[in-house]
Amino acid sequence: MTDAGTLAQVAAVDARRIVESAWRDQALWSETANRLKVELTRWRYRAAVAGVTGAFLATLAGMLGSVGEPWRWLGASIALAGAVILAVVPAVLRTKASKERVQEWVRARSASEALKEEIYRFLVGAPPYGPDRSPAALIEGCQTVKHKVRDLAGHTARVEPPIKERPLELTPDGYIDQRVTDQIEKYYRPQARKNAIKAEKLHGLEFWLGVAAAGLGAVAGFTALPEIGLLPHLSPWVAVVTTAGAAVTAHLAAARYDHAAMTYTATAGRLAALRDAWRADPSRLDPARVAKLVDDCENAISTENEAWLAEWTRQES
Repeated sequence: MTDAGTLAQVAAVDARRIVESAWRDQALWSETANRLKVELTRWRYRAAVAGVTGAFLATLAGMLGSVGEPWRWLGASIALAGAVILAVVPAVLRTKASKERVQEWVRARSASEALKEEIYRFLVGAPPYGPDRSPAALIEGCQTVKHKVRDLAGHTARVEPPIKERPLELTPDGYIDQRVTDQIEKYYRPQARKNAIKAEKLHGLEFWLGVAAAGLGAVAGFTALPEIGLLPHLSPWVAVVTTAGAAVTAHLAAARYDHAAMTYTATAGRLAALRDAWRADPSRLDPARVAKLVDDCENAISTENEAWLAEWTRQES
C-alpha cells in the first residue's frame, strides 16, 4: 500500500513536470515572437531602402535622359528599374509589413509574457494561486493564454525554441534574483540603452538629411552665378535627400525606439524600488508580504506589457 510520503513525492514530481511543460510553451511563444519581429523589421528596412533607391534611380534617369542621345537608352533602363522598385514597395508593405503582421508579432509576444507571469505566480504561490496551489490551476491558466492565440499556431509549428534552464521551484529570494533582478539587469536596462542609442543615431541622421536637403535647395536656387551651369541640376536631388529623410522619420515612428527606451527605463526603476523595499522590510518572508511582492512586481511588468501592446495597436490602427 502506498504511504503518504510516496504520494507526496509523486505529486511533487508531477508538479515539476507540469511547470517544465509550461516553460516549454513559454519558450515556444517567445521564439515565435522573436522571429516575427525579425521578419517584420527586415522587410520594413528593405522597403525603406528600396523607396530611397527608387527615388535615386528615377532622378538619375531624368538627368541622363536630358544630356543627349548616347545616354538616353541608359536613362530609360534606369528609369524602368526605378519604376519597378517603387511599384514593388507598396506591395511589400501591404504583405510583409502589414498591420496584420504587426498584430501577429504583438500577440505572440503578449502570450509569451503572459505565460511567464502565470508560471512565476504559480511557483511562488502568489495570487491567483496561493500557497496551496494546484498544478491543475497552472494548466488551466496557461491554456487560457494559449487559447487566445490559437489562430497563430501556424507560426509556432516552424519554430524550434532554444533549450534553456528554467526554475521549477522558487523561494522568495530566488524570485527576486531570477525574476526581478534578472528582468531589470538583463532585459529592461539593456533594452532601454539599446533603443535609446538607436533613436539617437536615427535622430542624428534625420537632422543631417534635413540639413543636406535645405543646403542643396539653397544652392540649386542660387541664380546669381549663371555661369555655373551645374546648379540647376541639383534641384532634383533635393527630392531624393528629402525622401531619404522621410524614410528615416517613418522608420523612427514605426520602430518606436523613443517610446521603448522611456518605458523600459521607467519599469526597471519601478521594479528596483519594489525589490529594495522588500529587502528592507523586516517581515519580508511573511507569506502575505511575499504574495504582495510578487503581485506588485508582476503587475509592474504586465502594466509595461499592456502599455507596449496599446502603443503598437494604436499606431497600427
